Amino acid sequence: MLNLEQINRILIIRLAPLGETVLTTPVIRALRHHFREAYIAYMVAPTREDLVSANPHLNEVLTYQMSVPKLIYQIARRKFQMAVILQPTFRLVLHTFLSRIPLRVGFETNTGGERLLSVAVPNNTQQHETQRYLDVVRALGVESTDDEPEVFVNSEGKTWIDNLLKNQKLDDGKPVIGINPGAATVYRRWDAANFAVLGDLLHEAYRAHIVITTGPREGELADQVAQQMSHSPVIIDQVTPMQLAALLQRCNFYISNDTGPMHLSTAVKTPTVALFGASNLIQWAPPWEKHAVIAPKECTLMKTLSSKEWDAHSDRARENFAAITPDTVMIAVEKLIK
Repeated sequence: MLNLEQINRILIIRLAPLGETVLTTPVIRALRHHFREAYIAYMVAPTREDLVSANPHLNEVLTYQMSVPKLIYQIARRKFQMAVILQPTFRLVLHTFLSRIPLRVGFETNTGGERLLSVAVPNNTQQHETQRYLDVVRALGVESTDDEPEVFVNSEGKTWIDNLLKNQKLDDGKPVIGINPGAATVYRRWDAANFAVLGDLLHEAYRAHIVITTGPREGELADQVAQQMSHSPVIIDQVTPMQLAALLQRCNFYISNDTGPMHLSTAVKTPTVALFGASNLIQWAPPWEKHAVIAPKECTLMKTLSSKEWDAHSDRARENFAAITPDTVMIAVEKLIK
C-alpha cells in the first residue's frame, strides 16, 4: 500500500441525492486539510455538480458516466493514487479497481468489495451521516473534529438571487423566511394546511416575506399551501441546486421537512427548523448550533428505523406529524432568534 505521504492525486466518489451529497462535504474539507497540496476531484451523480462546483477544497468535479468504458477511461487518464468511495456499492469499488487506482478506501459492506478495497471500513449507520462518511477517512488517519456540512455559492448564483429578490420585490429589508412542504414520500410531509397556518403566523409576527420552495413535481403541493394562506407567498420552483443554495443562503430562516433542501439550508448556514416524523433522528437530524429539530419525543422508532423500514410504518409517521402544531414550530423559531 502506498505511503500516505506520497498521495497527491485523490478521487472522491459518492453518487447520491441532494441531501446525501451535501452531507459528504466534511470529508472534502478533512482531506484538503490533511493533503494540502494534493489534486482532489469529486465524482458525483448527474445534476449534482452544482452542489460542489464552487467548493474551494476541490480541484475538479467529475460526473458519473453510464458508459463503463468511458467511465474507466475518464478515471484512469487522471492517474489517481487514492479513491475514497463514500458508498457501499460494489460497482463503484470495481470501477476504481479497473481504473488501476492503487489505494482504495470504502465501506466493508460492499458485496465482494472488501477483496478489492485496500482499507475496508465498518458501515456504521447508528450515528449521524456526516460521521459515517468521516469514518472512511479516519481509517487513513485523517482526523476531523468539524462535521458540519458546507456548500459554497458561486458568482452566478449570487447574481441570480440578487435579480430574483429584486424582481419579486423581496429586497426591501424585511426578513425572508423559506418554507419547504415537500418530501420524497407523502407520509414524510407535514400537512400542507399546517404550513399555510405557519406561513401566515411568520408573516404576521415578523412582517416577513414567505417563500415556498418546491422540488421536482411538487408544484401542486406549493399551490395547496399558497391557496390556504391569507398572505400571498412567493413560490420558487424549477431552480438548479446552486440557485436553491443561493436562495436559502439569503433566507433569515428555513422551515422544512426532512429532505434534501433542509440539509442544504444547514450547509449554507441558514438557521433551520427541521420537522421529523418518519426518519431516523440519529442519522439525519442536524445536530449543529443555529438549528432546531421538532419530532415527537415519545416515538422510539425514530431512533431505530432506517428510511426504508419506515415504509411499513406510514400510519405511525402520519400520527407523528399530526402531533406537530404550527404553534410548536413558532416557539422553535422564537428560541432560535433569541
